[in-house]
Amino acid sequence: MPLQELQNYAKELHLLFVEDDVDARTSTSEMLKNIFTHITVVTNGQEGIEKFQNKKFHIIITDINMPVMNGLDMIEKIRQQDIKIPIFILSAYSDAEYILRAIQLGIDGFIIKPLIYQQFLTVLKKALEKIHLETLAKNYQEQLEREIKKQTQELRHKLYFDDLTGLCNRYALFEDLKKITVPIIFIIDINGFKSINEIYGAETGSFVLQEFAHFLQNFTAAENYKTYRISADEFVVLDDCEYIDFEKYETFLQDFFREFASFRVVTEQDIISIEVTVGMSTSQYNSYEYATIALEYAKKHKKQYMMYSNTIDNRSAKQDILIWKDKIKNAIENNDIVTVYQGIVNQEEKAVKYEALMRLRDEDGTLISPYYFLDIAIKTGLYPQLSSYVIFTSLKKIKEIQIPIGINFTVNDIKNKLFIDEIEDYIKKNPDVGSLVVMEITESQSMENFDDIRIFIDRFRKYGVKFAIDDFGSGFSNFENILNIAPDYIKIDGSLIKDIDKNEKSFILVEAIVEFSHKLNIKVIAEFVHSKKIFEILKSFQVDDYQGFYFYEPNEKII
Repeated sequence: MPLQELQNYAKELHLLFVEDDVDARTSTSEMLKNIFTHITVVTNGQEGIEKFQNKKFHIIITDINMPVMNGLDMIEKIRQQDIKIPIFILSAYSDAEYILRAIQLGIDGFIIKPLIYQQFLTVLKKALEKIHLETLAKNYQEQLEREIKKQTQELRHKLYFDDLTGLCNRYALFEDLKKITVPIIFIIDINGFKSINEIYGAETGSFVLQEFAHFLQNFTAAENYKTYRISADEFVVLDDCEYIDFEKYETFLQDFFREFASFRVVTEQDIISIEVTVGMSTSQYNSYEYATIALEYAKKHKKQYMMYSNTIDNRSAKQDILIWKDKIKNAIENNDIVTVYQGIVNQEEKAVKYEALMRLRDEDGTLISPYYFLDIAIKTGLYPQLSSYVIFTSLKKIKEIQIPIGINFTVNDIKNKLFIDEIEDYIKKNPDVGSLVVMEITESQSMENFDDIRIFIDRFRKYGVKFAIDDFGSGFSNFENILNIAPDYIKIDGSLIKDIDKNEKSFILVEAIVEFSHKLNIKVIAEFVHSKKIFEILKSFQVDDYQGFYFYEPNEKII
């Protein structure tokens, strides 16, 4: 190795040189100065120990036979403090006993005096290379640790803070909530924030969020509340309190909205104002969830803010929806959707047609009315499967028994093009079925979706299908639209029939409906006939057909 390279390796290193002989110390020191910049020279082992304890050295070169303390005893003490420092013995003593002990002490080289320069450089070269590599490794390790620490800090910042606003983020909120015994939480939602992005662009939208975050931070600073951005347009203010002071937080909200009224964001394009809604919770448990419920309630009821209470919590209703959803799904999977039939009789109490009705068979075998599950089926997207089963089961039953059956159709069914195409295809392939089908549409749906209903009726009349307006009288009908639809039947709603013997208004209205229907050549069916007395009253009006528990209860079999 060139001398220059050795000098480069050694320039930052501190050497401890221990030698009692003046001539040897002088000559060797001169040689060492050609390589090392920092050299400490002492004359015995005791001085060497003292220097070593008070200064950082990287390499030691020592004689053996010295006064006060010899080199080997010194090395033994140094090794008790530093087992790795390179140590070289430079001695005229080549006795095997000395060499053996030196090896046991873990020296890095043994150089015999008189010193041969080239041999000396060769020994040093190995030591300096080793120190150099260890230094590189140590520096790399330290650099790596610094980088890891830096990245850890950056990751921690990303974990706990929102990049856009600099506020604490959602993760930080939930970590803080774990530590707080009595949290007071306000969730603040920017109303219609999406429209700001759509009108002004995402960059302006981000600027609005930053400005609002700044406003929120400044407003809450005096109270020492903590602020968070937890989603795109939702922020949280959190207080850790010892006791709940409702008046204090009510005042806080009033002050907030008073100052917020003048909040504006000035951009190159416009001066933008925003509105917010606040949900608040003072609950010790589930505080975030409760604040969210309060926020949803406030938004739904157009209020600026709302504090959570049991009276606004509709989670039990949502839970019921989930329970019924599972019941419906299980019924579909286990073929427990049931079609039942209720007879419709004429004035002689003879069954002339039937209405197909939907039921759900419960685990205990009970048949459940759609009153309990139909709305949920519609909301959860399960209705089409139920409707398809009942309608096609009814069509097959008509083909089997060749008796008219009324089948209920909702607007959802009518607007389902593929489904209606399947029904038309079935009727086309079974021409004996069409004339026995009565498609029943509720009055309210037929009025609200007149054009769709009219197209639907025209499509199926050509196959002999008859149509009934169901629940007539429940929705204050538009009679002009009824005339345009020209149904074959009007089914008077059960709410008008059930107390016709006691309610004079129902009596008069039903009588009028029957009279005007007959003048239009529309047959009338009365629903909910549950007694002989009501049956006799309706007969006196010349109602054509009758349906109700007085005659038949819904049954899986047609009897």
